[in-house]
Amino acid sequence: MFVLAADETAAELPGGLQGLDYAAIVAYLLLTFGIAVWFSRKQTSTEDFFVGGRRIPFIAVGLSILATLFSTISYLGNPGEIVKRGIGMFLGQASLPLSFLVIAFVWVPFFMRLRLTSAYEYLERRFSPPVRFMAGGLFMFLRLGWMSVVVFAASTALMQIKGGDWAWLPGDDMLWCVGMIGIVAAVYTAMGGMEALVWVDVLQCLLLLAGVLLAIGYVVYIDGTGPADWWSTAANYRQTHTSLEWFSFDVTVRFTVVTAIVNTFFWTICTHGSDQVVLQRYFATGSVQAARKSYFINMGVDITMATLMSLAGLALLAYYLNHSGQLPAGQTADKMADKLFPHFLGTRLPAGCAGLIVSAFLCDAIQTLESGANAIAAVISQDLLPNRKQATAEAKEANLKFARAMTFAVTLLVTLFAYVVNYIVTARELTIVDIMPKFFNLFLGPLAGMFFVGMFLPRSSTRAVVPAALAGLLVSILWAWWDVLIDKDVTPSIAYSTVVPYSVTVVTAAVLGYLLPRSEEDASKAQRYGWWNVVYGKDAGVAE
Repeated sequence: MFVLAADETAAELPGGLQGLDYAAIVAYLLLTFGIAVWFSRKQTSTEDFFVGGRRIPFIAVGLSILATLFSTISYLGNPGEIVKRGIGMFLGQASLPLSFLVIAFVWVPFFMRLRLTSAYEYLERRFSPPVRFMAGGLFMFLRLGWMSVVVFAASTALMQIKGGDWAWLPGDDMLWCVGMIGIVAAVYTAMGGMEALVWVDVLQCLLLLAGVLLAIGYVVYIDGTGPADWWSTAANYRQTHTSLEWFSFDVTVRFTVVTAIVNTFFWTICTHGSDQVVLQRYFATGSVQAARKSYFINMGVDITMATLMSLAGLALLAYYLNHSGQLPAGQTADKMADKLFPHFLGTRLPAGCAGLIVSAFLCDAIQTLESGANAIAAVISQDLLPNRKQATAEAKEANLKFARAMTFAVTLLVTLFAYVVNYIVTARELTIVDIMPKFFNLFLGPLAGMFFVGMFLPRSSTRAVVPAALAGLLVSILWAWWDVLIDKDVTPSIAYSTVVPYSVTVVTAAVLGYLLPRSEEDASKAQRYGWWNVVYGKDAGVAE
């Protein structure tokens, strides 16, 4: 399958996955299932299932957060964005040191002192049960959309890498890819729990790193070029690929230097400050110090992976501009964008290596569904159905069975949603980066805003935060779907898709907090569960 030459045409390229590749896929899947079975034997309660007994090493947690957030969406979307539109989104990495300060010294000590299983328990203590219920609902929509897009992305990658049609299956191969990933993930998610999830994330992180290094190394070896050459090629191809405005007041400009930094900063602090998928991993560590170290590990690997993926995008753009005959008939690097990286992996890597990378894609989708389904099950059992107590050994066993059944059901639901994503993306010719705010990030700003209000706006009560979150959600929906709902010729920049709804939520809650009266009970909750008292107060805001 692997030929150290670059002058083949598309018709002469290898035909996709070979026997050794399928063997590698099977071996990897068996290994991950073995890990899931091993850790499932150690589970005796939902605390084991949801937070790994709070005993997972910080290094593993840090890599797990990276593997979860840096999913197939990023693995395909980042190079695709570089190929199609240039370096704009990558410049957001400059915000990560500032994000580290907020997450490590504001968010982490706050949440770790509360010792939660579901982050949304806090909103009930600070406000009321309806606010907790509302936040749990926003989270569910956020992660259902996220998981559906990941399954779609992994299926797209498999379609590009496998080569040819599966003649032994009727109908569209893409539909079979989505269904296969969903069913395998449904079985896996009901078994492993958080501890298995974290350790498979570590293995997956290493495989994804190997894949991008192989791609970069191949282009260096074959063409004898490097980053400086790729940069020059991208600049000659389209000047906007390597040159951005510092700032523009035109909100339809996709990225400027400033908005790229603002976008990444707010997305990062909002995700780490409100998303159960991420916070659940911090809860799985043993202390504030361990959780802080886990984020430091995550940030370092995140910057490394983002840099490598952007280099891979530049390398692939340069490679296929020089060897355009290796693309499918009628295709260009620009048109393929998200599909370019998996096309490269499927036609240029040696037999076995391609199979391992496909395994990483598949297991990333499975792990993503496991992460999201595990977190959603935690939210359902802890937030939406909070009366499921664990007073006896029998009750603990029943709740554990319920959690596993819930993760299974959520995963199957996500698989159905992935078919919807596939239909919409195909019909509207969207890229992976384009669909992120439309399908899941639109819920992030209002959700994170609710936590900020609870921590830092003591005058805001339930009657302020609920309409504020609804206002933020309305703005978010309009921003994300403006080109569909209002004007097809206007597309607001995705750089503002988190910060604008977040700001609307916070500002609206602040204004309503001063306009609307609050009770003595509201004032007492605001004082006890404000950030300062939780972190430094005598009772530390811990569970009652």
